[in-house]
Amino acid sequence: MSNTNTYNQDEEIIVYDDYKISLYKYPRNNTDKRETDIIITIFLMHEDFLKKLAKSYENAIKFYHQCKEYFYIFNFNKETRKYSAQDIMLLVNETTQYFRNNPNIEYQLKYLSNLLTIDQIYYFYIKNKDFYMNLYESLEHAKKSYFERREYNYRIIPPSDFYNKLLPKTYSALELMELNSYANYLIKNKIICELPIPKYIK
Repeated sequence: MSNTNTYNQDEEIIVYDDYKISLYKYPRNNTDKRETDIIITIFLMHEDFLKKLAKSYENAIKFYHQCKEYFYIFNFNKETRKYSAQDIMLLVNETTQYFRNNPNIEYQLKYLSNLLTIDQIYYFYIKNKDFYMNLYESLEHAKKSYFERREYNYRIIPPSDFYNKLLPKTYSALELMELNSYANYLIKNKIICELPIPKYIK
């Protein structure tokens, strides 16, 4: 993701009403927030997809216990797999249990190598669903707080399953709103920023 030399340098993005920011404000250069600017933008761009993904695990549990059929088709970087409720529960529960019983990273990596790549990706996105669901909830709180003139801050902790050694950063309500507008601009202009692949996948 870059903020240089692709568009008109004077182009602006509307955040709300008459408040606008330069297209090139984000991701910010010369700041310790550049990496987290990028992370927040990418996850905001894929909000609908990730909400449905997170819901697939909840639905699998619900329909399994109701003895009803449930299927979820997971598409990621041109890989596709159709999961039943039982498939989802076995994958998530068995992998989580193995990791609990075997904290050694070498054993965990060996276990992962025996899974399909798309199963690994699905598992780590479910494992980290609180990260992106909290981000989406925080954005709604930020909008409400900003217009009610109340202070609101969001602390982003990049998930270690995807990113190495990135420290938490704190964002104001306005920063979140600006990043959301930037993400929407990229979507509208069909600029694709792919979601990260779990760092354990080779």
